[in-house]
Amino acid sequence: MPRTGRPRSFDQDQVVEGALELFWRRGYTATSLRDLKGELGILPGSLYAAYGDKHALFLRALQRYVDASREQAAEVAVEGPVLPRIRELLLSVLEAAQTTPGRGCMLGNTAAELLPEDQAAQQLVHGGFGALENGLEQALKAAQRSGEVRPDIDCGAQARLLLALMQGLHILARAEADPPRLTDAIDAALAALTVQHETDHSARPSR
Repeated sequence: MPRTGRPRSFDQDQVVEGALELFWRRGYTATSLRDLKGELGILPGSLYAAYGDKHALFLRALQRYVDASREQAAEVAVEGPVLPRIRELLLSVLEAAQTTPGRGCMLGNTAAELLPEDQAAQQLVHGGFGALENGLEQALKAAQRSGEVRPDIDCGAQARLLLALMQGLHILARAEADPPRLTDAIDAALAALTVQHETDHSARPSR
């Protein structure tokens, strides 16, 4: 009779989720097979049989994070008032810094640790950032059509600026004793999308 093999005694979906949390918290290099065994409760042999190696499992975990980023982007781009949703997205960075301090953004963490040498990780990081940028751009275009934001802004450039702000908040919030203090930076960025700034001619020196 052909060997059917013994069914795995662990849930692969839960393993990937657990690996995501561990890699997100500690980073790729600092996470050892012993750490994975202790966190996930599976032997290295089972890990290799199911995923290939640590790097392959990391890519699976990173893919899950990218998928979540795509969902975030889609939520921002749905119909309705846009700026409150963008504000909530940015505020969620500060909230995460309080509830799960030290994690930051896994896309940014991976970029800082592994790029550009790890091309497989680079593709995933690029895809995650691209999804967020595209979601923000589409949301801003919708807001522009509805009159929620200024008609003269470049939605693509502003989407990249908001993405850069989001990543900056991840870094600053990790070092900030009071992350909500950074809320004014979020409000200032969004105010610039709705307020037409006029040049103060009175400030020019007279000739």
